[in-house]
Amino acid sequence: MNAVQNPSTLAACEPDGAEATRRVFAEAVVAAAVLYNFVLCFVNTNLFGISAGVVILAEVVLIGIAFVLIWDRSSGLLAVLAFMAAYFAAVMVLRSEFDPKIVRDLLIPIVFFSVGRYLGFPRSADRLVTLLIAVAFAVALFEWLAPGAYLRYFEVLRYYVARGTAETEADVSVYAGGFFNSARFESRTLLPFLGDHRVSGIFLEAPSVGNFGAITFAWVLLRDRQHFRALVAKSFAIVTLIVLADARFGLYCCLFTLVLYAATPVVRPTMLFIAPLLVIVALVSYAGINWQEAVSNTMLGRFILAGNILVTLNPLQVFGLQASDIRTGVRFAMDPVTDSGYAYILIKIGIAGMAAMWALFVYAPVHDGNEQRFKNFVALYYIVLLTISASVFTIKTAALLWFLYGVLGNPERAGRPSLSVEPGAAAPLDGMTQDRRPAR
Repeated sequence: MNAVQNPSTLAACEPDGAEATRRVFAEAVVAAAVLYNFVLCFVNTNLFGISAGVVILAEVVLIGIAFVLIWDRSSGLLAVLAFMAAYFAAVMVLRSEFDPKIVRDLLIPIVFFSVGRYLGFPRSADRLVTLLIAVAFAVALFEWLAPGAYLRYFEVLRYYVARGTAETEADVSVYAGGFFNSARFESRTLLPFLGDHRVSGIFLEAPSVGNFGAITFAWVLLRDRQHFRALVAKSFAIVTLIVLADARFGLYCCLFTLVLYAATPVVRPTMLFIAPLLVIVALVSYAGINWQEAVSNTMLGRFILAGNILVTLNPLQVFGLQASDIRTGVRFAMDPVTDSGYAYILIKIGIAGMAAMWALFVYAPVHDGNEQRFKNFVALYYIVLLTISASVFTIKTAALLWFLYGVLGNPERAGRPSLSVEPGAAAPLDGMTQDRRPAR
């Protein structure tokens, strides 16, 4: 994303009112990306039926609005999108398969990063994150304390059947009381006495709750470390969400983030660049060593499954020139490839495309310690989560993640030439200090 980070003179200075309106829409579209499935589930349960087409249209509209807000802000952004379009056109022609989903998967980081970079500010992002944590926490408690009442308003499984994610409502026997992807095949990992139900909340499925918790914790730790009460209150809400959802990845990622932020001065871009390759080699090796082990839904079992999927790839699939034909004996997801994010990326864009997109991110310049820390978190989040899932691409959490990262690269925040100044803001941040509050 190096090219995206170069400011452009394409956009002329706009009136304050027009710029303020763009900023309001920027925050609104990010919030909508997080909440739209929750809203559509309510509509499907209480108003009228939702189809897969409606869900797709909602995502197209959200990405479209986000793009319209920033399309004129950077020639680098347009260049990256043009290159990506040409690459995917060539790959899809070579493998005789048109797959718009992967295009959508990679548009989300590019577009929402740019929205944050050109229209977001740290303090407004703080408010957005705080609001989303509060909403997620309140809905999670409602679901946990009154699951029957929750399902009367949000029939989660029925919604996933309507959108085509679950096959039939007969799948209810697999899930906890009609929730989707919210029951362990074995006992829960975090506080087993809480039972098998994993809270899905505003995300309608438990894994995204953990992803959201990891993202918001990384932001809160970065922004509120000098405000003890806010840090404790928000961290408590986040940890509660993660525990109620039994989100193992979310908890582990939060713990790793503490270490990673402290280790940021020694982390180099090339270390981040080669890390995914090392993880792929490790997964394949681990699966080979434990080839006789039964695949389970434990973390180690998921690593074995992911490694087994990677082993089945042929050279054409590794270079993105052949569509997926993978079959596995254990199916945790509708498409087995989604249980190995690395296999998904290799099949969809090839190892060359994967390396190019990753290089744009890891070698892009940063402007202060806060941005570097959060960049390292984004890298950790992708490197680790891709081992067991392709959920890094869901707009429910990806839009928020990349918006927040873009906010930290805002040229106005870093003291570089800008179109306008954040209302009420004082001097730009310098190094690791917090933004100064206006004098009272």
